[in-house]
Amino acid sequence: MTEPEIEIRDMLRTRLTDPNPSRTAGTYYVVDGWEFDADVTTNQYPRISIIGQFENDQPWGLNSTNFWSTYRLQIDVWVKGDHSLDIGGTNYEGKEQVRKIMRLAEEALRDYWITDLANTGKFVILRSFNTYSIKYVPEYNLWRRTADVTFITKT
Repeated sequence: MTEPEIEIRDMLRTRLTDPNPSRTAGTYYVVDGWEFDADVTTNQYPRISIIGQFENDQPWGLNSTNFWSTYRLQIDVWVKGDHSLDIGGTNYEGKEQVRKIMRLAEEALRDYWITDLANTGKFVILRSFNTYSIKYVPEYNLWRRTADVTFITKT
């Protein structure tokens, strides 16, 4: 298995449709790591970033040689504050847009983790998906929402 954040990035790139039809060439809707540009143009947003938080291994059972790994990832949705986008026939802007995109990412993980991740042996259990309050970054006119996702797999 490649790095967990790469697996989730690739899965979300496959399962989510980029709502920004005028995205700058060479930029992606879903990225791994913190890709925050000081040049915050509307052609680069919205953006979903995947960051690895921690991973640990532990044996399960007495004298067990089976190790189970826990991976926790942070998913951030970044939205340009004054940029309206049509998502599924409805225009969303600011707070509503960041809320909608996070919901789409959450639904993609819940709907496809079995076929895309569990059945391929990458992540056996989707243990949790926790979203946090929406924050506004006034100096860049960005809305941000964060989620922590925990997966477990046998190693």
